[in-house]
Amino acid sequence: MKRWLSTALILSLTIALTSCSSRNKTIASVGGSKITLGEFQDAYKPPMIPGDSAAVLAGKQELLNRMVDQKLMVNEAVARGMDKDPKLVQDLEELKKNILLQELYRDEILKRAQPSDSDVKKFYERLGKEAKASHILVKTEEEAKEVAQALKGGGDFAQLAGSKSVDRGSAQRGGDLGWFGWGKMVEEFQAAAFSMKPGQTSKPIKTAFGFHIIRLDSLREVPLQPFEEMKDRIKQQISSTRPRELANKYITKLRDGANIKIKGDIIQALAAKQAPGQPLPALPQASPEELKKTVITYNGGSWTVQTLYDNVNRYMRGALDLNQADRLKEQVEGLIVSDLLLARAKSKGIEQNPKVKDQLSRTRDNMLAEAYYREDVSGKVLLGPDQAKQYYQKNKKEFYQPAKALVYIIAVPEMAQAQEIYSLLSKGADFSQLARERSVDPSKASGGALRWVESNDAELPELSRMAFGLALNQPSRPFAYRNNFAVIKVTEKTPAKQRTFEESQREIEFKLRQSQEEAILGDLLTSLKAKYPVEIDQALLAKAEASTAVEEK
Repeated sequence: MKRWLSTALILSLTIALTSCSSRNKTIASVGGSKITLGEFQDAYKPPMIPGDSAAVLAGKQELLNRMVDQKLMVNEAVARGMDKDPKLVQDLEELKKNILLQELYRDEILKRAQPSDSDVKKFYERLGKEAKASHILVKTEEEAKEVAQALKGGGDFAQLAGSKSVDRGSAQRGGDLGWFGWGKMVEEFQAAAFSMKPGQTSKPIKTAFGFHIIRLDSLREVPLQPFEEMKDRIKQQISSTRPRELANKYITKLRDGANIKIKGDIIQALAAKQAPGQPLPALPQASPEELKKTVITYNGGSWTVQTLYDNVNRYMRGALDLNQADRLKEQVEGLIVSDLLLARAKSKGIEQNPKVKDQLSRTRDNMLAEAYYREDVSGKVLLGPDQAKQYYQKNKKEFYQPAKALVYIIAVPEMAQAQEIYSLLSKGADFSQLARERSVDPSKASGGALRWVESNDAELPELSRMAFGLALNQPSRPFAYRNNFAVIKVTEKTPAKQRTFEESQREIEFKLRQSQEEAILGDLLTSLKAKYPVEIDQALLAKAEASTAVEEK
């Protein structure tokens, strides 16, 4: 048995290593660059309906040709130094951050978010009670402590809720939130509420909304459906809410451990120069010397005034009230979270993850190819002032709109059934209701709404002829329709129309531009292939299949 297991393990490792090795094979070389089999496999999507081998190979060849074309443009973009363009470098850096943060989220949050059977059972058991509670919500911990102190001193909860709470909906009711069950409030709030006894008031509870003072007013038992009937819904609910809860806790822990400090003297000096503004004042002008000063420090990094300004301009539209110390701290911490998360991602080695490296490489190539295309293809298109009008005059038939009718249908297998439906409709029966109840056509889900049909419609000639012979909302006589029998009605008609040049101009200009771009691109790719010779391993292409790698969820 042990020998068999050992042999199986060696075989599985051999297959895995062989698979990794084959993914690194070159399926196409483009000048000094290469396209690997793995890159092709990741991009290739086999046809939904398998065709003959020649058609399948033609589809693979078409995809590889597109990948080669992109690589040609990337090579030329790099040769011209486009990869050094400051804006492209900045945009790529932003996309790189997003990729790293997405992978961190998958690794640190989503992997831990799937509920176990025990989690589902515990959630179910907690559904047996409902709480009636009131709260006072404030923005800062200092305000929460003041409210708690006022309550200890005999302050009236309802009055304090009305005057202090930023949750204006419940504040108007003295803080009353009514009855709620487990899973209806955020984790920190419900954990506190359900852990108290009726009449008790909590200490300040921090959530993503601010700081809550909670008073539990009452608890009651509620009947439950059997666990087996509810477990799937519970699992779905936990799966939808837990990622957000875990992410909030993760960010709070990261932020609290970062030791973020703001240099008050520098902020005060800048605040003194800030003019009032609505809803928030714009950042004041800072001197070159001020911009270089370090204004924020945290474990592992720091921000100068310039960095602060750059982030406020990018994410807060340049508006930040420097005179509101508590609010400023909260906003600065929110801005710095991105840096903290990025540092965490790098410390975990996510940047070196092969999957992430491949994604970063693809992103870079996409951006370089797009930059080259904008400059040398779409940027070279020239349309003369009368070119669109000339095209319209020569091709007016393209812009003729035939008459159209919006058709509803009820299709049934037997003529006798269709005749019965026609009789019911003639007596005033509701068409949509009959369609939902009796029709075998997919349109039954929408009450029989089929589509707009043109006069002399090539796809539905008999139905078209029937439709244009009907008055609006008049049921047709039964007729043969796609191996069934049908009754139709028409709810709208539009007459035939010759579109004017003005109505067609944008469409024509787009078409002319597209035609020019295709011609320019074709010529460019021909010249690039001479500069960067292309070699394709046709044997490897013929054997290539779609990637079988299972992405971790």
